[in-house]
Amino acid sequence: MTTVTPIAAHEWEAAAAILTGANPHDPLTGEEFRHQMHEQRDWGYGWAVLVARDGAEVLGVAAYHQNPGAFHPHRYGLDLAVAPHAQGRGVGGALWQALHAELRGRGAESARLLAREDHPVAPGFLTRRGFVGDRRYFMSTLSVPDFDAAPYAALEDRVQSRGVRIRTLADLRAAGTPDLVGRLHALMSDVRQDVPRAEPATPLSRQVFEDGVLGDPGLLPDAYLIAEVGGEWVGQTVCFRSGASPDLLTGLTGVTRSWRGQGVATALKLAAIRAARTLGAPTIRTDNASDNAPMLAINDRLGFVRDPASVSYLIRFG
Repeated sequence: MTTVTPIAAHEWEAAAAILTGANPHDPLTGEEFRHQMHEQRDWGYGWAVLVARDGAEVLGVAAYHQNPGAFHPHRYGLDLAVAPHAQGRGVGGALWQALHAELRGRGAESARLLAREDHPVAPGFLTRRGFVGDRRYFMSTLSVPDFDAAPYAALEDRVQSRGVRIRTLADLRAAGTPDLVGRLHALMSDVRQDVPRAEPATPLSRQVFEDGVLGDPGLLPDAYLIAEVGGEWVGQTVCFRSGASPDLLTGLTGVTRSWRGQGVATALKLAAIRAARTLGAPTIRTDNASDNAPMLAINDRLGFVRDPASVSYLIRFG
């Protein structure tokens, strides 16, 4: 018999394994999953993780949370996944029923869930329950050992001739950079303003930046890269690594408005690829909205290969 209850302390690893199986492009360990959810608690956001189990075996997981970078008190992000051997047994439906009740109890206005458009079950499952797909995203991957930087030497020379220098977070820390955290927070707050997203952007608080970015256990100081011109910071790219995979995942790559279209983002991406090679990462992954044409074009030129699109499914609660 399948039961659905809040996650127990010993079930984070099993829940994370099921989520990773459903989303192999975004792997995570049990400790990373627990850390993410407990950050929601610490920031005062609404969250819950539910598991479906048969006896002691975890068959599926469902969660809701709130996005600190696109915050609305009545809008939520969702995760829902069922172990492959348990699919077709009503587990997903039981999880959704429990999740739906929790969200209604919180007065939710709407919620979003990402699902690959080529998934054999998810699109139909969601559509039957009132979700509507309205935005598309691409996860793209680059094989680090196969990348050839030679064709980009002229671009890097051109960018460097304009005074652009790429610095790592590790170097900035070692140099004792004054107000380092404040400047990093200001740069990220600036460059994220124009990133296409499903929900309107809201300011990223200093606490969320310190906890969720600088405090992320997967952050790589040698792959957090800043583009600097004459002491001014004009761009960034940030890479993370989960304990569940040797691959690197790109967080946010962005350039200040006055420096866009001048090769800075490409130079940052090239520096990130070199860092990935030094770190022994076989692959770099990045995801972008389908309407983020400039960044998709950069990734395509560098040789990133797009996976089938993921669709953001929205449900509204009447």
